[in-house]
Amino acid sequence: MKKIHLIFFLFISFSSYSQKGNNKLIAEYEDTLKVMAHEIMNAESEKQRRAANEAFITNLTEVLQYERSFIFPFDSLVTIARIKAPDNSFRIFNWLLRKDNDTYEYYGIVHYHNKKRKRYDLITLNDNSMNIRNPEQADLDAKNWYGSLIYDVAYIKRSGIKKYILLSYDLNDSYSRKKILDVMYFSGKNKIKFGLPIFKKSMNQSQKRVIFQYDSRTSISVKYHKEEKQIVFDHLVPSRKDLEGLHEYYIPEGTFNAYKYRNGKWWLEEDVDIRNTQKTRKIKAPERGLIRR
Repeated sequence: MKKIHLIFFLFISFSSYSQKGNNKLIAEYEDTLKVMAHEIMNAESEKQRRAANEAFITNLTEVLQYERSFIFPFDSLVTIARIKAPDNSFRIFNWLLRKDNDTYEYYGIVHYHNKKRKRYDLITLNDNSMNIRNPEQADLDAKNWYGSLIYDVAYIKRSGIKKYILLSYDLNDSYSRKKILDVMYFSGKNKIKFGLPIFKKSMNQSQKRVIFQYDSRTSISVKYHKEEKQIVFDHLVPSRKDLEGLHEYYIPEGTFNAYKYRNGKWWLEEDVDIRNTQKTRKIKAPERGLIRR
């Protein structure tokens, strides 16, 4: 009987250890993923890139089943964004696939802690941006995502449903680029939603997401300033007066606007002074003995 109990105990311990995973096992997966990620970016044909992408998704999904993978850095995957929420409740693996017509598809996997099930779960994001009409007012979800490359997450703690502002970048096409502000929140059973009318231009005007489209030959800044609770961005204007409304010809004008957080909403403020938001680098005094006088 003691032997049976011992065997059962060892089986449970091994099973639990296997579910948690270990750094060596996860690192082996990472080595495989690194090769596939390189192929996604650099393979000659779209067919080859798609084959590598499918294999990458399969292997990434497998390794993220292990509990310890949530804190594993995967820092050798240099072409794969790994964006963590400020409250550490989730992270997003995010990347792109270039098509032969020089447009792009975006992929995302949200790796999050499911408090009810007391485990880490995955939600796959499906890029459907080509078919979304009026995207600035659309209610979207994981199966119907306005795909892009996420580079920052803004989160301000508040009672009620947690809302995360995703700052992202879309290569779009050879003529224009886009930067996007979107709202992500968890709703219902293992569901993610995108878009809420919290971006306010005025008391009567609101958007569920903000899309800045601009000329591909230029660049713009869209940056979250945590201390000031604001998102500062370049004011865009047409490069010529007769191009008004054709956003693929819009360029930075030299001034800045911002969305300022107040009472759960992000309010548009025009022509903001960004001088106080530019942090200067502090230079520490050298320790004695390091520099000769």
